[in-house]
Amino acid sequence: MIIKEKDFEMVQLRDGPFFDLSMSVTINAGKSNERSEMKVVGNGMTFDSCIRYIVSARLTAQESEVSLSDFVSKYAEEVNRIKNLINKK
Repeated sequence: MIIKEKDFEMVQLRDGPFFDLSMSVTINAGKSNERSEMKVVGNGMTFDSCIRYIVSARLTAQESEVSLSDFVSKYAEEVNRIKNLINKK
């Protein structure tokens, strides 16, 4: 099974509830041959570990410096957004 969104891809391994996680990265940023590619960032990760990694990567991409309270608030917002995807019927 493959779980995909615009900025990540989780490929389930055959042996158990583990995933290889790939994240979208920009290659040659600002150059004429700039492109986006998926890069493997973790192998054999649990579903929860993948979600934590994705949330952290998304927050890091937004801002380079935030207060602890802002980080916790934004982290909770992103986790809730993903939970809403999971709970959709």
